[in-house]
Amino acid sequence: MNMKMKNQGHSSAVMALLLLVAAVLACSSMGDETPKANKLVEEGNAAVQEGQKYVTDAAEKMQKMMQTNVAQLNEARETARETIAAYDKAKEKCKEASQKYEEASKLKIKDKFKEYLALKVKEYDKRAELIETAKGTPQALLDAKSRSSFISMANANNERVQRLTTEANDLGAQADKLQKDNPDSFK
Repeated sequence: MNMKMKNQGHSSAVMALLLLVAAVLACSSMGDETPKANKLVEEGNAAVQEGQKYVTDAAEKMQKMMQTNVAQLNEARETARETIAAYDKAKEKCKEASQKYEEASKLKIKDKFKEYLALKVKEYDKRAELIETAKGTPQALLDAKSRSSFISMANANNERVQRLTTEANDLGAQADKLQKDNPDSFK
């Protein structure tokens, strides 16, 4: 009888251990939300692609605006307004991408993937700031009282745009390097 109770005790302990192992395995496999994170990253990347179209449109309009002579000032100012509108749409897309990356970073994913997404959030927040700053050049045309004041404002603004571009590109390069160095963390 004593032997029977010992066997039952061992059986219970073994059964409890097996249930614990099964629970740990179930939790670890159910806890990985990498596929869901990847879906959000795809949505963020789609926003980036759409935003890039607006940036290209704004750049073309900016070039047209800058090539307009003084006699066509009203036309140049209308182009400046269109440029600002295109930049606004691009900024919205950068913010959308940043939000998708941030949402993905809050899921249960590998640490390197979280680190990558944190860099992407910073990058696209910086790009949104960059685009907001870039609007300063066409806005300068709308606000300027003279050609020289416009040139002065535009040059100062372009320096800020260059600095922000460098910062955003550096963040993007850091994220790309992290992804390249840790490919298994993104699957």
